[in-house]
Amino acid sequence: TLLIVRDAMFGVKRFSDFQQSLGIARNILSARLERLVAADILSRQGTAARPLYELTAKGQALLPALVALMQWGDAWEVNGAPPVLVTDAAGRKVKPLEVRSPSGAVINGATVQFSPGPGADRRTRAFFKALQAAKDD
Repeated sequence: TLLIVRDAMFGVKRFSDFQQSLGIARNILSARLERLVAADILSRQGTAARPLYELTAKGQALLPALVALMQWGDAWEVNGAPPVLVTDAAGRKVKPLEVRSPSGAVINGATVQFSPGPGADRRTRAFFKALQAAKDD
């Protein structure tokens, strides 16, 4: 599904172009496109016979997540020779994305901390409470 969103970011709009790029079965692609439209990540335009799929604002907001995943792949999975460069309008590479604290410190997998947010249910709160108890032991 993320590859469909990635292709939409690249400018792919037609079912046949998604299928050619991704090489997945028509029924699977159709179901995933329907889910992305239902989730308001893609909008369906055009005619019933020749639909066009375009990213909505919600879909476009996935850009940082996709760039972060691409940069991770470029660093860890393709030995510094990425198949697709993420660039700005001048053709320069985008700086690596970083997660920072309010003070500006870089946060990574070793330093990040999670806590249940205001919408967390009882099960989620119990999970985090158990994690904290395990750390305290």
